[in-house]
Amino acid sequence: YTVYILGTAGSGKSHLTQALVDFLRAKDQSVASLNLDPGVIDLPYIPDMDVRDYVDVYDIMERYRLGPNGALILAADMIAAHIDDLRRDVEDLKVDYLIIDTPGQLELFAFRASGPLIASTLTDGIKVIVYLFESTFSSDPFNYMSNMFLSAAIYSRFLLPQIHVISKSDLVSDEVIEEMISWYEDEEALENAIESRLTGERYVFTRRLRLSLKDLCSVSALIPVSSKTGLGLTELSAALTRIFTGGEELLI
Repeated sequence: YTVYILGTAGSGKSHLTQALVDFLRAKDQSVASLNLDPGVIDLPYIPDMDVRDYVDVYDIMERYRLGPNGALILAADMIAAHIDDLRRDVEDLKVDYLIIDTPGQLELFAFRASGPLIASTLTDGIKVIVYLFESTFSSDPFNYMSNMFLSAAIYSRFLLPQIHVISKSDLVSDEVIEEMISWYEDEEALENAIESRLTGERYVFTRRLRLSLKDLCSVSALIPVSSKTGLGLTELSAALTRIFTGGEELLI
């Protein structure tokens, strides 16, 4: 079973990868982590597998005389050339759950041709995307709808089931979390927030975006999660279990 952790830069993907792996291991689940970010310098965890073993951004910068952005784009595409190596690494570990930490810049994985190719060929079996709504950013209805749009765009690219989480939930109040969940569950609550907090062209655009995404976003829940406090990891694990095994945890 494969979990891809996706979200915008700074949304907490690496910390959630660490927290989820640690949580599953504490429950005696067989799990491994894979870092797919070729440009990351420091990680909050030691990955079981690391794309940097095959693709080195700094070597690419020197070899092709590219700047950081150009090297990251080329590195993201070069990962596909090592898909067999990565697949072999995954198979050698023989784990039940693989948690994949994707590049910090969302577009390098989600909106390059290599991303869907990697997702379709790296592993077999059931796959799911965990998409992060960073709490402080998404507490504004305009930014919240922007994230909904991004998650829909990602679905169109990968056609994989998604679980939505509010990451870094410890950084905002319970009232803010409850409001965001109400937007997720109640169209009228979201419409009221758009009307009361947005004006002008931003109001018009956000309202139209909400209506256009109404029938596209069918994810059933928005789960508040904190990698720092452990909030929501039980609920996230349960949501993954429902998708992967119909509700029954794997026993070693």
